[in-house]
Amino acid sequence: MSHVRCRTLLAPLVLILAIAASRTDALARDTEKSWEFGASAMVSRYAAASTLGDGYGFGVRGGYHLKAIHELEGSLDRTSADSDEVKGLSYDITKLNVDYVRVFLVKGHEKMTPFASFGVGATNVDNGTESNTATSYRTGGGFKYFFKPRVGLRFDVKIYRWHGDNHVLPGQPFFSMDATLGATFLVGGAK
Repeated sequence: MSHVRCRTLLAPLVLILAIAASRTDALARDTEKSWEFGASAMVSRYAAASTLGDGYGFGVRGGYHLKAIHELEGSLDRTSADSDEVKGLSYDITKLNVDYVRVFLVKGHEKMTPFASFGVGATNVDNGTESNTATSYRTGGGFKYFFKPRVGLRFDVKIYRWHGDNHVLPGQPFFSMDATLGATFLVGGAK
């Protein structure tokens, strides 16, 4: 991994450690009519049949809580992965998604909130000369851990299904997995 990419991936982690260093005793919760946004570093694993190696990148997301437990969220993820078959060939993968997030408010655990998500989006794979965009379906889950009432850490694992086009990648369906770690911020809503 290049030094520039390593520094880019470590920036959200440094932010999270700085937030963790400042302590607060206030309770945190996802609240009705609040906005949530954040950024994260990610690792992507692709099916062997896709001929893609592991990908590393970043993502940004924003969402709106219709209720404290119901959120609609949009995200943009960018990763780079090398080909497993052709030396020196690199792919840029861009994912644009819309997800429904179901937050579970567990009594007695106000700082940590687990969630499940389901969504649809578009996955674009570009090898520098050709690109392919496919519809992707994804599901996953994770948790948010709030250091302050509106600032926290978020960890997600999502599995998604998409397909190649027989030009950029083999023309078959693939399953892939993303693991993300980043910061999350809440704005607005009830206090």
